[in-house]
Order: sequence, then C-alpha cells, then structure tokens
Amino acid sequence: MKRPIHQRSGSQPRRSRVRNLAWAIFFFILGVIGVLVPVMPQIPFFIMSVLFLSLVFPGVRRRLRRFLHRHPKLAHAFKKWKDRRRKKRQRRIKREREAGSRKRE
Repeated sequence: MKRPIHQRSGSQPRRSRVRNLAWAIFFFILGVIGVLVPVMPQIPFFIMSVLFLSLVFPGVRRRLRRFLHRHPKLAHAFKKWKDRRRKKRQRRIKREREAGSRKRE
C-alpha cells in the first residue's frame, strides 16, 4: 500500500505541523502582548501556545503529560476538551463522507 507523498510514516503531514507551529507562535505573541497591555489576558494565550507546540514537538508533549499527571483537575478539564474536539472532528468527517457518497450517486 502506497502512502501519499506529503505524509511521513508515523507522523502528521508537514502542512499540519507547520500550521500548528504557526498557531503556537501566533498565540505566544498574543500572550506577550497580553503581558504588555494590562487589559488583555495573557494566560489563555500561553496555554494555547503550549497546546499547539505539544502537537509539533514530542518533548513538549511529554512535559505536558507529566504536568497533567501532577494536576488531576486540569487533566480532567483537558480530557473533556479533547473528547469534545474529537467528537466534533468525527461528525465532520462523517458528514464529508456522506456528502462525497451523494455526489458519486
């Protein structure tokens, strides 16, 4: 079975990694702006930055898992968020498949 050229074995496509890294940098910059501007919050932006970095770098992912293991309340909230995101993605994929099968008919 041939793999698509843009996909490497055992990892995300390059485009997805670059997009996640761009989002991480964007949220980090917003966090820094939040530190400088007293009205704008910074913590949510730094958290989002770490979450996107964990999708790109395995070392960050390991540290995030360790942190979540030490803080079970945060781990529970993170798991709920991840499950909601997964269900939403699965619904979208199902809709796209159904729409694709209708076009072929």
